[in-house]
Amino acid sequence: MSKVAIGIMSGVLALGIGGCSSGNDDTAKPVNADETSKQVVHKEEEKSTNATEGNNKTETTPIENESKEETKDESKPDASKSEKKPTILVDNEAQKILSENLEAIFSTFDKTGDQYDWTNANPADYSKLAPKLAPYATASFINGDLKDLAKKYYCECDEHFKPELNMDVRFDIEQNWTDLDIVALEPATDMLNMGSQWEFGYKFEDGKWKLDAWKAKSLENENLKLTKEEAKTLASAYGDKVEYDGAVTSLDADGNKAYVFRIYKDGKPNNAIGISAANTKLVYDFEEEFSIDEDVPATTEKDASKEKPTDAEKAEQDNSSQDDSSDTDKNNTTATLGTFDIFSQYLNLEVGGPDDNMHFGYLPEDLIAKFGKPIAITTTSNGADFQYSDAIYSMSRANGKVYKVTITGSKAASYYKDFAAVKKTYEGDGVYGAFDSEETNDSEGYHLVFDNYSTARHTYTADNQEGSPIKKIVVELTDQ
Repeated sequence: MSKVAIGIMSGVLALGIGGCSSGNDDTAKPVNADETSKQVVHKEEEKSTNATEGNNKTETTPIENESKEETKDESKPDASKSEKKPTILVDNEAQKILSENLEAIFSTFDKTGDQYDWTNANPADYSKLAPKLAPYATASFINGDLKDLAKKYYCECDEHFKPELNMDVRFDIEQNWTDLDIVALEPATDMLNMGSQWEFGYKFEDGKWKLDAWKAKSLENENLKLTKEEAKTLASAYGDKVEYDGAVTSLDADGNKAYVFRIYKDGKPNNAIGISAANTKLVYDFEEEFSIDEDVPATTEKDASKEKPTDAEKAEQDNSSQDDSSDTDKNNTTATLGTFDIFSQYLNLEVGGPDDNMHFGYLPEDLIAKFGKPIAITTTSNGADFQYSDAIYSMSRANGKVYKVTITGSKAASYYKDFAAVKKTYEGDGVYGAFDSEETNDSEGYHLVFDNYSTARHTYTADNQEGSPIKKIVVELTDQ
């Protein structure tokens, strides 16, 4: 029997049934039960007695289960039934909460939909679903985002609803006692080929964490700058084992770096995928350079024929080994065009051949392997532009190869003195005699254009009508 119950019983016995006095006016005065309980419950320093005053005497009743702790106030809930308090979470605990909570919510959606056969023809009755979500989400989230989700969830379509998170990469939490914020990554897949970053908000209610908010942000036009190891973790979802095979600059990844991995299943190479370092997008525009037929990382003839690095190059590689740029063989911005007769270059019938000094037909990785990373990469509607110190190489989105070269600065001025010299060269040659020529001008300057309207167009630009000096030369293969 509790301390409070014994105290009240003692008071009732002292008062008599019905609260009447014992007949002696000086013995006891009637009091209500609340006042009695307040009088009879004492702390240990009052020697654990229940007392009523009468005839200047004190009547005592011993209290069972004497304790040094203060007796609890009956106006407060019993301690055994009080709400649990949250603990400070670490990453793996938050990951478990997020995973189990989302699974429970979407399982509830699925099971309830099956129970009532909700479809496009038989829309969901949210009043039947909402109460079942109460253990997993706050009332505001149930009446807001989840209610909106229920309107389209049973569409019998392939629309993506449940976040497919990888919590081993870029997972972050912030906890303010009963509030928990989680940031998690949903990487791209072949079906959902653009990654997203999710933000989840949780509140601690009824002794558990309940989802209170969520928001997804597409990684398009973002740059996560994934490391090679992070990309490898994402690639591991596709097979039993993965092996890093190199980094490429990918047009499919909008000119960003992509890490390429061999994917093994049942101990054998199954396929290869590239993962964009910017947004986790999956890319496959590397087949010409990467092979999955061998049991060793893919190499190319060009790689195998490279000269051994000099001591200076070795030192540079060592200094950059901790930097992300070490995922490519070179990281410099050297000039790409040597000294050659540009007129003879134009006569080169094997465009993209071994003697093509303007590097037509090169893939992005070819340029990087030969000249290092470009100063800048700009995406265009046709593909991507790789800018080096003396030229800009435009890659076709269709095949990923160089189809246009823009020679800039002093390099452009080094080929011809002025427009008159260019005309003399073109008009005196049987091949280029077939080109129509025209002179135009706009806000960029004056242009001398030669175009055969089938395979090529060459444009010379200067700041004056004489074309001296020439500041830019554009050579474009128009049949690509």
